[in-house]
Amino acid sequence: MNKGYFLKGALILLIPWYIISFSLSMPIVPFPHLVLKEVFIELLRGQVLIHLFVSLYRVLSGILLALLIAIPLGILMGLKNTTNKLFTPIIYLFQPVPKIALLPIFLVLFGIGDLSKILIVSTVIFFPAVLMIKDSVSQINYHYLELSKAYNLSTKQVLSDIILPSILPSIFSTLRISVGISLSVLFFSENFATEYGIGYYIMNSWIMVNYLQMYTGIVFISLLGIFLYKSIEIVEKKMMPWKLIAPSNRS
Repeated sequence: MNKGYFLKGALILLIPWYIISFSLSMPIVPFPHLVLKEVFIELLRGQVLIHLFVSLYRVLSGILLALLIAIPLGILMGLKNTTNKLFTPIIYLFQPVPKIALLPIFLVLFGIGDLSKILIVSTVIFFPAVLMIKDSVSQINYHYLELSKAYNLSTKQVLSDIILPSILPSIFSTLRISVGISLSVLFFSENFATEYGIGYYIMNSWIMVNYLQMYTGIVFISLLGIFLYKSIEIVEKKMMPWKLIAPSNRS
């Protein structure tokens, strides 16, 4: 992701923000430079960092849990027709359901602590991940798997040399798509029976009519999303070095 995109995006955001702030002249839309000043003040205080780390812990735990289940299940569904027939109807049934609607159920079943919030994030990522992994495995050339048997490759070798390289693009595509949705769901879940998390920080500021701090929280959750997106991009380049090879010039 080029730094120029961030600068252009910031300009596109700041110009209308300043116009609206000048037009309204109300505390509900503070000037961007005042919000930026408050961001640095909050960083120096350090309290907001606790909220950020708690939210980061929840979203990373949710991603890890989702992948730990989705990767092996997606591989099995792609390789085994019986497994595919068993799980595909269930997954297609739950995939269209808005995951945030399941939050009350998770709160009742798993309590109001971190577990319910981690599970709701995990649910958001799990369903698209398992479907994309299944499709990626299904599209592997059948001859590769036949050759692996002919050369007596171990299951570990088949997974590491054939299947994993095939599903990595799907995994990272799912993560990139799901980051924003995951943070949205996490933001909503952090408004219930908790005193930590960037979602709580934003909504508590709104309740206290501290609009400057509310906008500061919005900036922080945006930075958290950028951090996660950039981290996914870095890990993707490490695990998929072949993507760094420049494509040939096209006429």
